Amino acid sequence: MERDSEMLERIAALEQEVRSLKTEVQHLKQHVKIEHVVPVKKEQVKPFVREKISVPNTVAVPREDPIPVKEKRSLEDLFTRALPRIFTVILVLGVLWGLKLVSDYGFLSDSVKIIAGFALSIGLGACAYYMEKKEKGSRVVALSLYGGVFIVGILTTAAGAILYDVLSLYVALIFALLYIVYGVFISFIKGNEALTVLVVFTSLLLPYLLEYMQFSGIIIGIFIVLLFAVLQIVIWKHTQRKALYIGTIFSVLALAVVSIFHDERLVFFAFAIIAVFSLFLVSFLRLYSSNSKVHASLLFTFTVIVLSLVNGILSREQTPLLIALILFLTIVAGALYIVYKRTDRLLIDMFGTLSAIVLLNIITQLNISSEMTLLLMIVVTFGGLVVAVKHAILFMKWVKGITFTVLSFFVLMFYEVEPFFSLKHLNIVLVIAMLIGLYKVLLLYKGTPVEEKKRLFKLEDIYPSLLYLVGLLYIWKLDWAYMPQHYTTFLAFSVIAFAFAAVLIIKRDIAGQLLPWLAAGVFGIAGLVLLSTVWVDDRTVIVSLIVRILYFAILWAIIADSWEQGWIYKNYKTFFSRYTEQLTIASMIISIIWIFSITNFMNFHDLINWSSAVILNTVFIFIFACLALFLAARRNYSNLKMVGIGLLFFGIIKMIFFDLSELDILIRSISFIIIGAIGLVISNKLLGKEKEK
Repeated sequence: MERDSEMLERIAALEQEVRSLKTEVQHLKQHVKIEHVVPVKKEQVKPFVREKISVPNTVAVPREDPIPVKEKRSLEDLFTRALPRIFTVILVLGVLWGLKLVSDYGFLSDSVKIIAGFALSIGLGACAYYMEKKEKGSRVVALSLYGGVFIVGILTTAAGAILYDVLSLYVALIFALLYIVYGVFISFIKGNEALTVLVVFTSLLLPYLLEYMQFSGIIIGIFIVLLFAVLQIVIWKHTQRKALYIGTIFSVLALAVVSIFHDERLVFFAFAIIAVFSLFLVSFLRLYSSNSKVHASLLFTFTVIVLSLVNGILSREQTPLLIALILFLTIVAGALYIVYKRTDRLLIDMFGTLSAIVLLNIITQLNISSEMTLLLMIVVTFGGLVVAVKHAILFMKWVKGITFTVLSFFVLMFYEVEPFFSLKHLNIVLVIAMLIGLYKVLLLYKGTPVEEKKRLFKLEDIYPSLLYLVGLLYIWKLDWAYMPQHYTTFLAFSVIAFAFAAVLIIKRDIAGQLLPWLAAGVFGIAGLVLLSTVWVDDRTVIVSLIVRILYFAILWAIIADSWEQGWIYKNYKTFFSRYTEQLTIASMIISIIWIFSITNFMNFHDLINWSSAVILNTVFIFIFACLALFLAARRNYSNLKMVGIGLLFFGIIKMIFFDLSELDILIRSISFIIIGAIGLVISNKLLGKEKEK
């Protein structure tokens, strides 16, 4: 019926299109000559019949069914579908508590309670079968009742054997196995994933019954592995990925818990866990949906957990652990080969990383040095982090990111750079290189959301600052390790100065927003340290003086670049165009203080006498006054001009009230002549500028 109605709708639409076409043809006949109408009509009708209308194809060829799209249920729908399962569990608990209450009052014997439990189990199954047969009620409720059969049966069996001692242990074991067979069968028939998960969870309670029955650990382990293997048939049949993950978790957990009670069988349980993991990998590769980051993240998580459990269980068994790790590596490498044949880029990277992790575990068992072990750990962690960033695998990114951060911090803070050719020094260099490489990877694979969030600081702002601090830490370590004691810190001070200049020269998008301010702050703090330090070792006086002059030169190189609009000005055009005058004034005041510090330092170490220091201070005051006035006249900066005039008066006052009493008459005469000549030149220039205006 649906197909006939659909055909009628298509025929009606076709007739409507034919009518519209006839109308257009009549319109053309009225406006176009007859000899042109015929070819136009043919040109119009032919594509209409062959291309636009597909009625013959629609009638002759049956329409293929579309690919089923997975239904997206709302939160309300999901909650509604979960209600039968919840109420089934509530019903079971209510019945159990009711039986306990009846037992406490002595109304029913233990045997009657166990029989009642089995009767309830069978009754739930019969009710579910009746609902399906008669098509009454919801299928979800029927499936929940089928699950209730399994839950009640297993719990009743366990209670009859352990709590009430009504069933013998072997009879209880037979009943439990029968219920497990029922659970697997009903899961296979119904194909409901929630039902499969319920069967997996409840079936794995049996190992604890076997443990209570004092079965051999080998038998318990074999049962868990076989149960997990049988469940794979259900999982493959109905493509139940969640059931696979939950079944793997509980199977591995059951083996780990049972291994606690069997210390003499630890090797067997470790290999049993590897067997479960192998089955998991087979099902994972069979059910994996291409380029699924969620499933790739779960694969990484499960592999790391299983590998950690194997290491923990066999921590005291060196040779078995080495064999187990080699077997583990073989399994992961085999999976790597399979995904390589599939050309699945995501899984190739994932299994490659996991293979490297397992290989690292094998190498650590060879009793190599701790430095080499740490080096390999850093390399493997870095590789995993790159894979996580490349494919945007969130969980793996966090795990590898935190691990790499902790390892890098430990290496940078506690490893030394001496001797120069050592594994510790290599670790430091390697961490720095990896940090630089990671920055490039983060920029390359940085996400670009449709609606980009406005953030105060971005990756390009924070990461360069981190690299800057790491570089300074490395230079500081080199300084203290290889510079003579009396030269210590001068290498670091020099690097700080050159780094500040380099940060300002490189492009703004590379330096980011924070790094220039951070480098400027470190440069200023280093300058204050130099300014306040007078005493140094006699063998480092010249070096210290050169470093002080270097800071002075870099400061004025930046000011000169801003006035000449060079590289630094172009990188920070907005800032320098607004604050060039203020920066020049601040630099002049800082420079005068800096010159006073340098002359005092030179006099303290007998490089010049006191009179020369006084003269140099005064001369530089007038030089900066001249410079301020010339620059102010160049761009009409009124504040800078006032600073220049103020420096002139300050120099004159210093000459009259201080220099006269400190200098002898010859030096006084020479200095006054030089300064007077400078003053005349300044006055002439100033008056000339005023006259031009």
